[in-house]
Amino acid sequence: MTDIMTANTHPASETLNALTLPLHGHRLIEASAGTGKTFTIAALYLRLLLGHGASGSAHKEPLTVDQILVVTFTEAATAELRDRVRARIHEARQAFLEGSSKDPIISQLLAELDNHSMQAERLLAAERQMDEAAIFTIHGFCQRMLKQHAFESGTLFTSELMEDQSELITDTVADFWRRTMYPLDIEMAGLVRSIWEKPSKLEKDLIFWLHQQDLQLVNNNIPASFTAIYEQINAIKAVKAQWRDSQQDIHTGLAAVLKKNSKSWKRLEKMSEFAHSDELVPVFSDETSWFCYTPEVLATACAKGKTPPDLEVFRSIAGLNDSDMDLKEALQGMILRDALQDVGSRLIQRRLELRKMSFDDLLTQLDKALQAPTGPILAQQIRDNFRVGLIDEFQDTDAVQYRIFGNIYPVVADTQDYGLFLIGDPKQAIYAFRGADIFTYIHAKHQISHHYTLPTNWRSSQEMIASVNHLFAQAQSPFIYNSDIPFQPVGYSDKASLRGLFVDGERQTAMQLWYTSNGDGNIGKGDYEAAMAEATAEEINRLLTLAKEQRCLTGGSEQEPLAPNEVAVLVRTGTQAEKVRDALVARNIASVYMSDRSSVFDSPEALDISRLLAASLEPTNERKLRAALATPLLALSAQTLDELNNNELHWEEAVEEFNDYHQIWLSRGVLPMLRQLITRRRLAENLLASPNGERRLTNIQHIGELLAAAARERETPHALLRWLQERISSPDTNAKEQQLHLESERDLVQIVTIHKSKGLEYGVVFMPFVCTWRQQDKALFHNDQQQVVADLLNSEESVEIADRERLAEDLRLLYVALTRSVHACYLGLGPVKLRATAKNKDLTDLNKTAFGHLLKPGGPITVPEFRDALDRLEQNCPAITVADLPDSQLPRYQPPADQLPELSARQFTGQITRNWWMTSYSALSRNASHAQAAVTPDASHEQPGLDLEVQGQSQTAVIERPAFTSLLDFPRGAQPGTFLHEIFERVAFENPNPQEIEATIRDLLLINNFDEQWLPVLQEMVQTVIHTPMNDTGMKLSDLTKDGYKPELEFNLPLGLLKAQELNTLLKTQDPLAARAGELNFYDLQGMLKGFIDLTFQHDGCWYVLDWKSNWLGDTTAAYTREAMAEAMIDHRYDLQYLIYTLALHRLLKTRIPDYDYDAHVGGAFYIFLRGVQLNDTGERTGIYYHRPDKSLIEALDSLFHGQKETVTC
Repeated sequence: MTDIMTANTHPASETLNALTLPLHGHRLIEASAGTGKTFTIAALYLRLLLGHGASGSAHKEPLTVDQILVVTFTEAATAELRDRVRARIHEARQAFLEGSSKDPIISQLLAELDNHSMQAERLLAAERQMDEAAIFTIHGFCQRMLKQHAFESGTLFTSELMEDQSELITDTVADFWRRTMYPLDIEMAGLVRSIWEKPSKLEKDLIFWLHQQDLQLVNNNIPASFTAIYEQINAIKAVKAQWRDSQQDIHTGLAAVLKKNSKSWKRLEKMSEFAHSDELVPVFSDETSWFCYTPEVLATACAKGKTPPDLEVFRSIAGLNDSDMDLKEALQGMILRDALQDVGSRLIQRRLELRKMSFDDLLTQLDKALQAPTGPILAQQIRDNFRVGLIDEFQDTDAVQYRIFGNIYPVVADTQDYGLFLIGDPKQAIYAFRGADIFTYIHAKHQISHHYTLPTNWRSSQEMIASVNHLFAQAQSPFIYNSDIPFQPVGYSDKASLRGLFVDGERQTAMQLWYTSNGDGNIGKGDYEAAMAEATAEEINRLLTLAKEQRCLTGGSEQEPLAPNEVAVLVRTGTQAEKVRDALVARNIASVYMSDRSSVFDSPEALDISRLLAASLEPTNERKLRAALATPLLALSAQTLDELNNNELHWEEAVEEFNDYHQIWLSRGVLPMLRQLITRRRLAENLLASPNGERRLTNIQHIGELLAAAARERETPHALLRWLQERISSPDTNAKEQQLHLESERDLVQIVTIHKSKGLEYGVVFMPFVCTWRQQDKALFHNDQQQVVADLLNSEESVEIADRERLAEDLRLLYVALTRSVHACYLGLGPVKLRATAKNKDLTDLNKTAFGHLLKPGGPITVPEFRDALDRLEQNCPAITVADLPDSQLPRYQPPADQLPELSARQFTGQITRNWWMTSYSALSRNASHAQAAVTPDASHEQPGLDLEVQGQSQTAVIERPAFTSLLDFPRGAQPGTFLHEIFERVAFENPNPQEIEATIRDLLLINNFDEQWLPVLQEMVQTVIHTPMNDTGMKLSDLTKDGYKPELEFNLPLGLLKAQELNTLLKTQDPLAARAGELNFYDLQGMLKGFIDLTFQHDGCWYVLDWKSNWLGDTTAAYTREAMAEAMIDHRYDLQYLIYTLALHRLLKTRIPDYDYDAHVGGAFYIFLRGVQLNDTGERTGIYYHRPDKSLIEALDSLFHGQKETVTC
């Protein structure tokens, strides 16, 4: 994009004085790096609270903290800003109480404001109210406004924020893939698959464009539909047929005339192979493809005096060339365009259906509401709430965000009623990948009349400031958009001259430019990066070694040895970080990569843990156990693994070990199981003794925490393992909870990306790779109307425009990197050429880099030109030095010995009460038996999951049936049981639609890896279950209304002191099944009893609980009589389960129904044994067990659970 304006029409900027700045109207404040932006915001905040200012500068009245809107762009920045403002208010309040302050801002406020006691009271009120302060992220602000003004904005009251919509996007893209790709013929489908192998590949390409706001598409040569693609395919087929028919004439004719070094001759055999193949696009080594066989190109390839044969096939190829349609590019562009529109609109619709909002929705919905006919009313309401808006980091905004604030605070000349302060630095606008738009900032700059700057850098040393000033000031076009983003040198503070990096008492040059090359020529990118990584590590080794000897110091008047965490290495990519880290490890220097946003599920540890969990679930499965034992995490030697093959005793020990893990998982949870494995296998000790061990151990802990959180939402271990495997197959780097945790916070060298470093400062900064760049691969750019434009075909012209914007942002990134340094910085330079050869040794690609642009904008830079430009920098600025790479070859770094005294843990001598627990029905009933248990079990150890599959003891003969014909033959076990539960969780009982039921079951079969031949059987099961009368009144599940049932109702029942014997006595005297069951055995306990009711529903004014059971009781439905089901209920103490569920329902209804009466409102409990549900010809129902506990039993159980002992009568 060209400059926004060819001539500088901006008003002149004023130096900002925080005490005289008018606190109303629109003000643009440009704050260069280190100039005290946050300090200034806090000062303006104080003035607004106190009503400070002369008649022309004060706000019309003092404001409270909930009337001052402060918006920034990250949660961390919001927290820091809130703390800084709170501290500033407290400091000012103390000063007004004491009557003096050393702070220049506060002392001036003391001098200019009367009635100090009143001002102190006002500040005290503000300090107490800070939790209500309107300091938000941009998304937090929009969410708050949408909720507070739901009617005006048209937002649903119940909408929730969807922080991670990766699964929704994946499902929506997969749906688009099915609808678009499945109808294609094999040929077209194959062509699509050559671009995207599967939906996830399309999603990866699509995700970048989905997050772009206000996107305009360029339609250059993208076909409207598949019709044009098919026409092109037919034309290609025709050309291939012509080639085959004329092959002899082609070869004979061209052999006689072509130059033997021409592409047309060299490719003749390959072209013939292509004509006889099924391919639609020939694969050659460069972009000219097969169009070297047009008559025009062939003429240039002929020997002198020769002409190519006049064949129709060559003219047909020319016709294809003239069509200006690259088949794959056209198909890719068309599908991307259609997917972008279809997936984008369907995502919006799906979120509406789910009553969810994405982060983008928060912005777009508020933006739309403010532009609606009622928008001015909404804007006035928000403006009345927040009289002044302070927008921090405004350079990181976009068009939607600016429209929001522009509508709330419209530009009105000299308004006294409200104020909008846009605070930022366009030189630090580096987040285009997040949607930040520098052109929005420029647009705002043109709209606002009052511009201010902060003139003094308070962070860095005098020499450091001078070197950065010189580097950018000497450039012809330092930030490309000259009139809109000029470079203004900044001054330095009084203490800046004291700061610096000192070695043996001598101040080191602030900006050191390391130069490397390949002799007197250019250098390849790989050699350059390797040399700079080694040089960086070697210099850090030297500085830290000297610091250990008190010879390398930093600071001002009080100098201290350089500490490792004062040293930062700034990189662009994780690959660069790894190179530096490897070089540091070779020198025994510990470091931490602060910017790793990789997903922990993409780590080797995630795959290892999934194998360990699979083996723990099935310890006797030899294949799974061997896979677990062979994981790098356990690190068993080849000899140990071989012994397991040949030594039966060792193998049995391994089986027993993983069986122990299985029991711990079932009884205590997945996290305790992993901890036991880590302890038993001494993983922590072994990992920490290995390179990168701290990283690996952190990943294990992180995955364990995520598993524990996921387990709370999943009923069975199998479901949890499936969840982990799904995350490993599709990790999401944008999901915050998945991003790698920092492995250490010790005193380490910091490796950090430039993006992550923004806002931070470091004593000494290394930038080893400033002569590399990222090749622009997406044609996303701004047109002359400042619209965001996407060229999905990535045409050369569009990519060139986008690359100019890329270079402009790279310049801003370089500025951010250079201004992180307090004392000194090191830049790695070299005449880099991507494809360096002896023939082009004087050429470089530095014109594509930010540093190269500062030296010579526009054209290419030769090696001599680059070296001369560096020499001029050194000659014209004493704070800059050009030097060769360090080559000190020091010994490996030895960290200083730990001076802390040896510590030992205190011994615990107290007692821990173990009778308050979170328990469940499963834990209470686990050790029930017909005979008294020998050992009293611990009911505090909750066993997750349900009794999903229990084999009965039917005496019936085995029935031979064809496969896949009866649910009685459906696989048994925990996973099949979970699967059957999932079907009924998803099926809508009201007006059941057979097509929807079929689609639901088909999807679940695919997800759970069951044979699709079970589909008819499962469809019949669902229809039978929901249409079979459940009692003598004819009640059916299909009679339920949409609002009349709730699957998976969660409950948490408070427990007083509960004793097993008291519970046994009560149940045996008042419940018919419990009377025939064994004793419950558990420790005395109190706490919470939690659980999930499979289905809670209401029919004719009565409420029921229902539980799905997949137990196998026999080979025929005759095995599912009431008496047979009663035996199963007794064996597994389902009687206790339905009593707990009924009690939970009883307590719930008491709080919800005004005239609640148990006998009138509670209908009872149904247990549906899915394999046996049938209504016989005689009218007998099988597979449906029903019981309604007496009111007296439920009330007695209620009292007992409250800790009140019941007197039981027979």
